[in-house]
Amino acid sequence: MAAQVWPLLALAGILLAAAWALRMRSGDPVPAEMAWILLAKPATLGLVVPFALHESAHAFVLKRIGTVTHITIERTAWRTSVVPEGTMSARQTAVVALAGPSVCVAVGALLRVPGLDRSLAWWYFAHIVFLLPCFGDGQALWRSFLATWRQPEDRS
Repeated sequence: MAAQVWPLLALAGILLAAAWALRMRSGDPVPAEMAWILLAKPATLGLVVPFALHESAHAFVLKRIGTVTHITIERTAWRTSVVPEGTMSARQTAVVALAGPSVCVAVGALLRVPGLDRSLAWWYFAHIVFLLPCFGDGQALWRSFLATWRQPEDRS
């Protein structure tokens, strides 16, 4: 995931380094704090980490399905995703589709605990939108629902 968003991470790193250099030179902590709060923190802890967690959850579940023979990472200009090779039942497809967003929502709920970084929780909660049919997880979930509905005897 970090390789997919490296320009954002590079920009955040450069701005943070410049802000820290300014802090060291002037003693003013405000630019460094602003660079962290406005760019570096959301880019790393709010964007890269949740997406890595999301895709890792998919891979974790996929590795436990015996009929999945191989998992590849597909990268395009707009997304990174894991792609399984092999076969899965409709139920297994649904569980895999739910795994990524669910783990992020669970971490978001954990971050809402007082004393933790509540501002980051919404970055994790936002992963629930990936269950909408316009996204890959939502499409897989919808296809598994249709397959189960059309063939109710195949619920393995």
